[in-house]
Amino acid sequence: MKAFKQPFSFISAALLCYFLIPYLIFLKYFNLDFNLDYAEAWWAFKNSSLQAFVTAVIVTGLSIPLSFGVFTLKNPWFALTQKLLLLPQILPALFSILIVFSMVDPFPMGTTGIIIIFTVMHLGFATVLLTAATQERMGSFGLIAEVYDVGRFKFYRRVYCPLMKSNLLTIFVLVFIFCFASFSVPLVAGGGRGTNLEVLIYEKIFINQNWSLAWTLNLLQSFFIFILSYLILKKSALPKVDFEDSKYMQFRLGRVGLFIYLALYGGGYLMGLVKARGALAQFQALLPEIILATQHTLKIMVFYILINILLLITWVYDYVKSGRQNSSRHLLATSTILVGFSFYLLIPETSLGDYFKIILSMTILFFPPLFRSFLEKPLDQLDSQILTCKIFNISTSKIVFTVVLRQIKKPIFLWLSFLTIWFLSDFAILKSLGVRTATVGLMAESFLSSYRLSLAYLLSFYILIVWVFTLLAIYLLKGVFGVINKKFAS
Repeated sequence: MKAFKQPFSFISAALLCYFLIPYLIFLKYFNLDFNLDYAEAWWAFKNSSLQAFVTAVIVTGLSIPLSFGVFTLKNPWFALTQKLLLLPQILPALFSILIVFSMVDPFPMGTTGIIIIFTVMHLGFATVLLTAATQERMGSFGLIAEVYDVGRFKFYRRVYCPLMKSNLLTIFVLVFIFCFASFSVPLVAGGGRGTNLEVLIYEKIFINQNWSLAWTLNLLQSFFIFILSYLILKKSALPKVDFEDSKYMQFRLGRVGLFIYLALYGGGYLMGLVKARGALAQFQALLPEIILATQHTLKIMVFYILINILLLITWVYDYVKSGRQNSSRHLLATSTILVGFSFYLLIPETSLGDYFKIILSMTILFFPPLFRSFLEKPLDQLDSQILTCKIFNISTSKIVFTVVLRQIKKPIFLWLSFLTIWFLSDFAILKSLGVRTATVGLMAESFLSSYRLSLAYLLSFYILIVWVFTLLAIYLLKGVFGVINKKFAS
């Protein structure tokens, strides 16, 4: 869309400011404090870096044979397997934590346990990314090497690795960032030995009350993550090539690895549910509390969804108007503690205040990464249509509602579905917000922290049921609004 890029607009600036609200709050209220306990800070930074680095190495390395395993599959199994591989990454951390806790007994609390959970969470996602990148980059090189009998290992060393080097680096950095900024997994599985920067910042805020020092650590961490994202995760223009499959791009043991991974994830969750049947009586006794927490959660979620839809419309309008994606898309892994504590300070501790805190913090944390996962590419693919409309002087509003949003309905529904499941299951943000309103996410965290895994499994299944009914309601409302819109149009 270079042909109609406009100067940085007021809407672009307003969107960026919205997602930077936590930083602006801290700049207003706090000064930097570099009087650190350097031994403690180094311990937390070392743990964060070690957990993120080792996970990124393992995940990036395993994603290569697993991606070759994907290429042994034909449609519809090829497409279905990729969708299943995304589930551990996109579903909330609650599910991965539960599965690993129940399958690794005794569970190694600390850095080792955290790395195991991180690997389970991110391996499928990395495999899908690498599969897509291989289709874009490799073209017919594999088939040519096979025809000329180059040899599999020579092909990998001389062709595959040089061509895929930048993509492998991108996957490594992406996994590193997600792990480095994680709060929920170290909070539950870290113990004292696995304390990372996020947990240390949480302790500085809520235990030591050293807010300026926590702000300093937060700023340094967030700046480091943003720089990594901006420098390495930038899009690069790739020439279009037709991918030609070959036996050099296939690995049958990789397919076995795929099935083992998916079986461990899906089968582990089902096994956990079966084992949790013994706690049904206890779960039923807690049902009044769970229903009350669900009512609070659903009330907040209605406004949360509306705010996200409004943000999406504004984002798309800005994209059509300015010809570029908003810079907020680089905020993939904003510090949970930074966002949570900002609103903890700004908004009073009341029921209504809790509602505002939860809605604002979750939109700021969830919107950018899920937009980038589901909507950025479909939006970019409409560049030529948007350009044509602008050439014919069609208004920006009309382009947004009649051209763009109508063509990305399916990605929007997927985006909404995962915004919803993340909202329902999250507990890390709620802990950092210091909210007192009971939600199903906080109940799940209390079960995990007290190692009542059976209750946590049953509550996670309950959350899935609520999620399905929420999606059904959204789908039905979409149909109703579509009928109303057609009647008004006619």
